[in-house]
Amino acid sequence: MLRQTWQLVSEEATAALAAGLASVLRPGDVVALQGELGAGKTTFTRGLAAALGADAGLVSSPTFVFVHVYPVAGNRSESIVQKKGAESGPPIRRLVHVDAYRLTSDEDLEGLGWDQLFDSHTKQAASDAVALVEWPERIASKLPEPSARATLRIRHLREGVRAIEGTFPDAWATRPLMELFLDRPPAVCPKTRVWVSPTAPTYPFANERARGSDLFGWLTEGYSLPRAIKPEDEE
Repeated sequence: MLRQTWQLVSEEATAALAAGLASVLRPGDVVALQGELGAGKTTFTRGLAAALGADAGLVSSPTFVFVHVYPVAGNRSESIVQKKGAESGPPIRRLVHVDAYRLTSDEDLEGLGWDQLFDSHTKQAASDAVALVEWPERIASKLPEPSARATLRIRHLREGVRAIEGTFPDAWATRPLMELFLDRPPAVCPKTRVWVSPTAPTYPFANERARGSDLFGWLTEGYSLPRAIKPEDEE
């Protein structure tokens, strides 16, 4: 299994990490999202929905509805992958958001159209969807084995700070951008001060304009540092 842990200091940083995950997801993927009540699972889901191209404003905790399906108008991750010169694969058309907190058994899923949202044989999400499942342990028999799905565990550390521990199938190692997602943390753009996804093509800058502005500052000697340059900075 592939593993990584991130410490995130704001909701914006959490959304940036979710955007990084969106860039490596493929139709059929299942993401198990673990964490206590109030840990930040809905914040992460909103960030993922926005990055995929769904309306993040529609995302809420589905505790009383159990399942929400958000249409994806345009998969933002496709443009990132294409810039890397790799095949983007089939598009994601739906984000399935499941909250199993109030479910007492797998039988509770029978009236929710589960067979339209998940493949009954592989237990993966439908061929045009990705699924994010909160409280996955309550419906474990309906989901892929841990080795065949992504699992994220969110822990609240202190006010505004959370840690996310992620495990991912070994097969995902060959996916475009997966290495960047695991190796680079979300970053604050030095020019715009907005959080940037680990897989953004202009990382750590928010866009080409911000990166160009930074380069212009260096070339015109208009760039200043708040401290003296140390030997380790030279490299």
